[in-house]
Amino acid sequence: MKTMNGLQAAVQAAEDGAAWVRTYVPGYPITDLAAALEAEISVNEKVALEIALGASATGLRSLVIVKQVGMNILADPLVISATHTIGSGLVIIAGDDLGPRRSQAEMDSRFYGPLTELPLLDPRSPAALHASILEGYTLSERLRIPVIIRVTARLLADQGPIVKARPSQATAQQFERERWDLTMRGRHERHHDCILAKAEEASESTTLNRLEISGDVGIIAGGRPAALAEGLKVSLLSLGYSNPLPAKLLRRFMEGHRLILIAEEPEPFIELQLALSPKVRGKLTGHLPRGPLEREDIIRALESLEETPEKKPRVYESVAKRGYAGVCDDCPFAPLFRALEKVDVPVAGDAGCAIRATRQPYQSVDVVYGLGSSVGVASGFAKKGIAVVGDFALAHSGLQGLINAVWQKRNVLVILLKNDVAAMTGGQEAPDLTKLVEALVPTRRLELPDSEEQIEIMLRVELARKGSSAIVAAATCTKVPA
Repeated sequence: MKTMNGLQAAVQAAEDGAAWVRTYVPGYPITDLAAALEAEISVNEKVALEIALGASATGLRSLVIVKQVGMNILADPLVISATHTIGSGLVIIAGDDLGPRRSQAEMDSRFYGPLTELPLLDPRSPAALHASILEGYTLSERLRIPVIIRVTARLLADQGPIVKARPSQATAQQFERERWDLTMRGRHERHHDCILAKAEEASESTTLNRLEISGDVGIIAGGRPAALAEGLKVSLLSLGYSNPLPAKLLRRFMEGHRLILIAEEPEPFIELQLALSPKVRGKLTGHLPRGPLEREDIIRALESLEETPEKKPRVYESVAKRGYAGVCDDCPFAPLFRALEKVDVPVAGDAGCAIRATRQPYQSVDVVYGLGSSVGVASGFAKKGIAVVGDFALAHSGLQGLINAVWQKRNVLVILLKNDVAAMTGGQEAPDLTKLVEALVPTRRLELPDSEEQIEIMLRVELARKGSSAIVAAATCTKVPA
């Protein structure tokens, strides 16, 4: 039997849904999906969503693809969009890095459902992903709000039956200016009374829900764990929506069973909303582990539902056990990282190649709080320190930190790692902001490879300078094809 994976199912759905405006910001696990969708890269997730909102307002269906931490960046316009309303369908695919494998934080994007007061769908299989995207566009246009769909790396890689093409006609509906007749308070009240009520009806009636009854023990599952829980000879309620949850369906299911196991990942999102019931077991009760799940975890939990799990000492995963790579052996920025070790000042890095310099053999970067954060963080150091920022990170959100440093006359040395690509996420082209940096602060050029001693001298000279300054370190990444 021919199969297709979740990535292919998502691409098919975008074609079927006539989503022609597609924007993204690279990062695991959605980079390959965005490439397959031929999406347009944006400097950051906020801009990616804003482009989609503009497309929607003027009658074009749009699709935004980001990883889980990217949801933090686009949260501002996303929260506003719920009561502001939109035009044509707008779907956001949020890729959660469970584990996490290539992220600084493990996040559960489902929490953005209640935070933004928007529908969030959580498909269990490639076929369900295809159906969820199409339903997302239908719901988005009916309610005139964005719809979020959560995916994971495993869901995108999972194989399932070939999904037949189901082309749909885009409505080309545009934003209705009449919505401005209400105040912001009035819009929010209308959103709760009308829009969320209809979203709740959709979560109850959707064909994305699946129900199997067998015995007096039941599993309530969302996302990929619903597929893992199939065929275990107990009742199974597989939910299509994580927000809003189908309250009536859940109530009937729970009333009809003696014990309930909530299977979800990575956090106890559904369990937190049902935890008041003494029937409920899951991550909060210790029957299932935090983070991603395997089928064996669910089987073990079912075997111990009647018991109170014994608390065992946790062994926390180490870098040595995971086997993370440090800076590449042939990295052209290696002399710079070695020189940074020798200057006794705090160094802030970014969630790019510089994050690898936090570990051996360099340990030349001290703190890394996120992509584009290094300039702002270094601006707050007690004494003049260094911000190491990649060129994509500078475009993403680091430039604001530099503008603020100039405005507030902060003492900070910014080192721009200029290799013209987003090296950690696939080598996508990065904008050249060198002239902007030069216009903002005194700037020196460093052509690598240069000797470690010469670089150290340059660093010390710039650190002695009062105020903000920059060094543009230009080199070509050896891992990105020319």
